[in-house]
Amino acid sequence: MSKGFVKLQIVATTHLILAVLLCINISICRADSQLKGEKTIEPWRFVVFGDTRDSTQDTKTGISPFLGMLAGKIADEQPALVIHLGDLANGYYTHSSSPMHGKYKEMFANWKTAVKPIYDFDIRKGIPLYVIRGNHEDGELVTNTPLKAAYLEEIAPFMPTNGPKKEKGLTYSVKHNQATFIALDEYSIKEFGLLRGLVDLPWLNEQLERRTPFMFVFGHVPAYKVSDEKGGPFPDLYSFTKHRDAFWDSLKGAGVQMYFCGHVHFYCRVTKDGIQQVLIGNGGANLVDFNLKNVDPTVVVNFPTTDRRSPVGEISYVLFTVDEMAKTVHAVQKVWNEDKKTWEIGDKFTAYVSF
Repeated sequence: MSKGFVKLQIVATTHLILAVLLCINISICRADSQLKGEKTIEPWRFVVFGDTRDSTQDTKTGISPFLGMLAGKIADEQPALVIHLGDLANGYYTHSSSPMHGKYKEMFANWKTAVKPIYDFDIRKGIPLYVIRGNHEDGELVTNTPLKAAYLEEIAPFMPTNGPKKEKGLTYSVKHNQATFIALDEYSIKEFGLLRGLVDLPWLNEQLERRTPFMFVFGHVPAYKVSDEKGGPFPDLYSFTKHRDAFWDSLKGAGVQMYFCGHVHFYCRVTKDGIQQVLIGNGGANLVDFNLKNVDPTVVVNFPTTDRRSPVGEISYVLFTVDEMAKTVHAVQKVWNEDKKTWEIGDKFTAYVSF
């Protein structure tokens, strides 16, 4: 047996022992708190998914045919809350031959019907579902006024209204136990009138100052490039490096653990300055391949670590379990295998909080 193998065995065993001791310590702390009559906070869960528009411009509903099944599976997880990362419906992305062409309110109505297993918007009952706009809720080149108006009427009134004055129901923050979730609308602020994924940094910094142990920020577009998206008239943070770097520095200074985003239609996780950018863009829209050559060279690629061709029909969501006593966030990606008609496990990871 080689010395290198023995060393690896020792390291692995040490990590296992430490993990067991941590679990025992947490169990003792919980039991001690119960004996003292103190309130203990059990681990709780939340789910993140996005990009649930139909993959075709000839759509008959404006939403992915998988959305109803996806919503049912997410509801079965019994999370404390659910986050949707934008591109709810096709919006402007339809052919004139589609029965949904220009019918934005009808698309959002179909979306609300499909997600009823999670939250019933008609009776305002169910698991809290927090939504942000994607480019398909704004416009192809510039803001589509009827499209945005439909979103403001059909979706925004159900969202928190503690954001900037001009972004009520679009940008907002939510607290749950020891966690803060900050939702960023990346279409209210434009550069040259085009969609560019900019955010209200002064408002964000005010929210970040109210720091809690668990900090999560979400927007529609990635901050760091992970695909061959060319930018142009389409939204992205990484094309505006000065603004993006200031944005990321704010997240880093506040101890944010993760930035959730979508827009690119696959699943990808990278790390920059200790913050994980978790891109969850495969909620039903047309999938794209993942190629390492397209990833920003300044980030660490966590998943996938090799080039990957996206299977047809693959959709996924990520289930996060927050353990406030252990100061951990454990994540599991649940992936639908269309060929086998089964849910499988994709990426798995754990983040540790030092607050």
